[in-house]
Amino acid sequence: MNFAILFALMQATAPLSVVTDWVRPDQDIIHYTIALSIPQRGTTIIGDVRLRYVVCGGAGPLLLDFDRHFAIDSLLAVLPTGRETVEWEWTEHGGSDVLSIPHWGRPGDTLSVQVHYRGSPADGLIIGSNVHGDRTAFADNWPNRAHYWFPAEDHPSDKATVDFGIAVPTGWRVVANGHLTDVDTSTAGRTVWHWSEPRPIPVHTMVIGAGVLGIAELGDVDGAPQSVWAFPSDSAFAVDVPFRRAREMVRVLSATIGPFPYDKLAHVQSATRYGGMENSSAIFYNQNSYARRTMGEGVVAHEIAHQWFGDAVAQADWHHLWLSEGFATYFGNLTFDLLGEPQRFLDGMASGRSRYLRSNSVERPVIDTAEHNLMALLNANNYQKGSWVLHMLRGEVGDSAFFGSIRDYYDVFRDSSVLTDDFSAVVSRHADRPMEWFFEQWLLQPGYPQIQVRWRHDAGGKALVLEIDQVQPSEWGEFTFRLPLVARSASGASESLVAHVSGRNWLQEIPVDQVPNELLLDPEHTLLIEILEIAGPS
Repeated sequence: MNFAILFALMQATAPLSVVTDWVRPDQDIIHYTIALSIPQRGTTIIGDVRLRYVVCGGAGPLLLDFDRHFAIDSLLAVLPTGRETVEWEWTEHGGSDVLSIPHWGRPGDTLSVQVHYRGSPADGLIIGSNVHGDRTAFADNWPNRAHYWFPAEDHPSDKATVDFGIAVPTGWRVVANGHLTDVDTSTAGRTVWHWSEPRPIPVHTMVIGAGVLGIAELGDVDGAPQSVWAFPSDSAFAVDVPFRRAREMVRVLSATIGPFPYDKLAHVQSATRYGGMENSSAIFYNQNSYARRTMGEGVVAHEIAHQWFGDAVAQADWHHLWLSEGFATYFGNLTFDLLGEPQRFLDGMASGRSRYLRSNSVERPVIDTAEHNLMALLNANNYQKGSWVLHMLRGEVGDSAFFGSIRDYYDVFRDSSVLTDDFSAVVSRHADRPMEWFFEQWLLQPGYPQIQVRWRHDAGGKALVLEIDQVQPSEWGEFTFRLPLVARSASGASESLVAHVSGRNWLQEIPVDQVPNELLLDPEHTLLIEILEIAGPS
């Protein structure tokens, strides 16, 4: 998703694998079949949802997040012998409504339930007038708003495949995850659009979009076709401006990370509250930026990068959101470097650095387990600092180990949900050394290094003598990092050096070939640090 907090310092030894009490160990939902009827007028929908799940252990029950304001007409167990009514009750978890359905099987069994319901969604599925005054319906699930229109385990740790059968007024089109399998026009005045996503995806990315929409085909990349779905009056702008290089973006990211995860990619003008929403294979973009002709390529690159990170590989816990937003921010910026625009990549990183340093997120860690407001996690820590963590990791381990880690991480964890420890372990293997310390200091500590530097030349030892003090607040902790230097002599000769900084007060002698009269610190801006003072010989 495109970016539109007092915490006590966590110890460096604190575990990265933070898991909330949301996890429901007795169940694993593996498939949703969602049949939905969108009305010609009003907002009352009729839904019929069948869920297939595995009993993982324990006595149950099956717990489904669902808004109790819906009227449930029937709740059935789907058995080989037919359908039978099952008992259920409303409970509550974390202030949200939950349907509790007793298991009738044993651990290891695969069971199915079918919920038939009707009502008006309070959120999650937005039915109304679009920016041009035409009637539309769009899902807008992030972070846990899918349960306002269908029963689900509304958490990214439980991925599933999904089929849709969406009935709409004739003349409308419907876009959803996966590929289109059928369009049924047999019922007068109604058309049913059938979509199927065969790969498991997070519930918050399971979406539908419906209305009078124009479709422009962009062509395919390695068998995955791309298209733009927009309101008719905005179709020409969408194809000519923001999506003119969408195919190339997918191509360069596929070559860098791994094969594109899904059967197709639709770019959809929609009623999302965000600038963009990374729904798997069906990205939704804010309708107003289309209509005002203000949407640019940056949001497109960010949301495309999400198809790999946040969708195909998703965070298993919301507190690890940087695995989605930090990755999408970094690879969204990197897309332009891969397209032959390195300065645009550098400008994007510099802008992100500035945004983070000015934010109120600095005082809190990236993995902020004290924050329970999911919307508050859409902050500069998970976006901009998360992006810089990847950039600094690349500098620490080198391009070969970094991109090898990225490809391996995607290949191993595609279609699953992960925690930071999973990524850290992959990086450690490719770097051939433990890297936990790196993630602990940048993700579990708030802030960043603020340094004061004094330097001089030791003529006798032909060395550059460096004294570096880390003066950031004590609550931020200390950082270990490699500080690139360039020493310039009076003759204009330059010498590239590296200082290995560790601890609050640090002293090191670095051999040099010539007497320096100028010292540049981190000249290519590879570190998220702030140099408060640099003092050389008078």
